Amino acid sequence: MYNSQIHKFLRTTAAIVLTACIHVSAQSIHVKDFQAIPNDGQDDAKGIQDALNYAKANHIATILFDSGRYDLLQVSAAGLNAYTGLTSYAGLHLQGAVSADHTPATWLVKKNPQQNNTVLPPHMRFDQCSNLVMENLVFDNDPQYATAGTVVEKDSSHVVVEVFDGLPAVNGMGCYTANIWDSATRMLKQLPSLTFVDDVATQQLYWQLETLGQKNYMRMNNARFAARLTVGDVVSWHFGGETMFQVAINNCNDLVLRNISMVNIAGFGIHTYACKNITAQQIVFKATGRQLAVGPRDAWKINSCNGLVAIDSMYVEGVRWDGQNVHSSFFQVKEKLAYNKMRVWKRYTGITPFLNDSIGLWNGNNVVNKMPVAWQPEPAGDGGIYGVITLQDSLPGFVQAGTLITVYDWDIDEYRLSHTAFRNIAGCAGVIKCTKARLQQVSYDHIMYPALVLGTEITTHNEATFPQDVMIRECSFNASGWVPRISKAGLVGIGNSGTEAMAIGTIQFDHCTFSNAPVGIDASGIKLLKITNNHFISVNQSFKVNNSNTGQVIFENNTEK
Repeated sequence: MYNSQIHKFLRTTAAIVLTACIHVSAQSIHVKDFQAIPNDGQDDAKGIQDALNYAKANHIATILFDSGRYDLLQVSAAGLNAYTGLTSYAGLHLQGAVSADHTPATWLVKKNPQQNNTVLPPHMRFDQCSNLVMENLVFDNDPQYATAGTVVEKDSSHVVVEVFDGLPAVNGMGCYTANIWDSATRMLKQLPSLTFVDDVATQQLYWQLETLGQKNYMRMNNARFAARLTVGDVVSWHFGGETMFQVAINNCNDLVLRNISMVNIAGFGIHTYACKNITAQQIVFKATGRQLAVGPRDAWKINSCNGLVAIDSMYVEGVRWDGQNVHSSFFQVKEKLAYNKMRVWKRYTGITPFLNDSIGLWNGNNVVNKMPVAWQPEPAGDGGIYGVITLQDSLPGFVQAGTLITVYDWDIDEYRLSHTAFRNIAGCAGVIKCTKARLQQVSYDHIMYPALVLGTEITTHNEATFPQDVMIRECSFNASGWVPRISKAGLVGIGNSGTEAMAIGTIQFDHCTFSNAPVGIDASGIKLLKITNNHFISVNQSFKVNNSNTGQVIFENNTEK
């Protein structure tokens, strides 16, 4: 029943996408002309890279692929530390083949060395490639980066898992980002994750392989781990949880992604960084066959992008951490240097130009916008980068060490998400840290943390910014939020970590459905929360707010059953 529903979802949305495909340029090349031949078991990365280089050198827009499997065995875009990729070429169009049901039929499969917690290079990376179009592509790893099986034996000191046929089983494999699933429903159990990343080494969570006939069994001799499992539980885990991206797209304006599928992920799925204007349709993150988890980290991170980001018909299931994280980064003031100069710090060392728009200096609940005219970088330090910002006019009087700064050049003008489903995610489904967002007809089901989190997380990653104008319509939230995030444990969490300021603006929920949870919306740090025309079904408390830092709440025309 469930698989047929997914198949119907994929066929319907893919058909919509295909009607909007752009016309293929008359000037095109095919990767087979560069010795990239599917299904021959040979390395295709070099042939694909040769095609990319030829297209750039000869001003060719479109690169075509056949259906079938292309093996990526050697890193061929060494300068990008990727199997394939390109820099500084506008108008590139990568077009894979489609199957009879309109799903992508071109598979790009990366070699997995089956080593613990290694950083694997991206399948593809593109930098400064404006008007990039990618469509009809499937991304996979071989062997896959995840595995799963059923608990068949346990006592107080150990547990034994029978690995599902065909899935990886390696002696000494670390048990990274492990989760528990219901064997009958293939749904996440409402329990915390078994493991994360760093605890694998500190608690010695490594499997011992035992083979009996054609069956593979994994034994874990760890009393603490065994105590959390029951015979019959299904467990999934990964080879690692390091941060790397299967598809990395940086500074590529007017990006189009269409009919893309990721069936297995080593690290993050897609990372779009500093891209202005993104259009995406029919993007699917979902494991196939006996696998349950698709990857150990986020499905798609949208980082420091600008312009309009419009995503329609996305499906995300089985990732650990977040389905989609939309954010930029704060600057933090370290010291005032002159009437119009300040030394600032930003978490992590990546930085893109930001002098084309104003910056916002936060004074508790409110922001004052100023125009920067100069940026002088300084040496990196303290896990980030330092520098001096010069303003067009004077610094506001409240500015002091610790003042947060929103960089509007790194903030999406509007984030739109529609006709999308998130399911079985051991984290949040959506994390929104941009100024303006519109969500419509998005479903959230069995999400470990609050399914949707709106607000900043300053304490760890210094991620910006405070949402100001968010409308959520005709969405559904079910059976989620059994583990807190930013101290929120509802189906939806609104708030910030690292500040008690009432800096979030207006968030409205209209014609949504909330079901099967103790709390519907758990909010703090917000000026105006509007909850109108919604249905709350088997929800003990429709909304919960922190009165000390929550402004007005409008709760009208809702039903509670």
